[in-house]
Amino acid sequence: MAAGESKLKILIVTADYYEDLGELLEKGARERFLEAGVAEERILLRRVPGCWELPLEVRRLVRRHAPDAVAALGVLIRGETDHYDHIARECCAGLMRVGLEEDIHVALGVLTCGNRAQAEDRCGVRSPERNKGREAANAILRILPADSG
Repeated sequence: MAAGESKLKILIVTADYYEDLGELLEKGARERFLEAGVAEERILLRRVPGCWELPLEVRRLVRRHAPDAVAALGVLIRGETDHYDHIARECCAGLMRVGLEEDIHVALGVLTCGNRAQAEDRCGVRSPERNKGREAANAILRILPADSG
């Protein structure tokens, strides 16, 4: 391991229902971990079809790969029905439950937006520093020392 390189093993799980936005969140998180010295081979990237699938897949992957932390990323955009409310509530509660049950930090990078423009803004389309994937990575980096693992 090179000097200054982190021992952290990170799992990034991205819901890609809005594939372009999910990719932006994932890119923001991945780049932030690389900047912090996490080795490319210690960053596990996985995709799921949507936010509903995040909690179960995060739990499965945590049990299989034993990462030090997870960045759970995705985008929900309010529609004409209350479907959005159910998905947002259960996704967030499920991710919290996984973190508590598995004793692992699960950074919540699931955006709940009123429209596509809000989602694009929070994914860093116009300003990369507003990327919420990057913020999820920052939360993990603040919780875990860089030399853990």
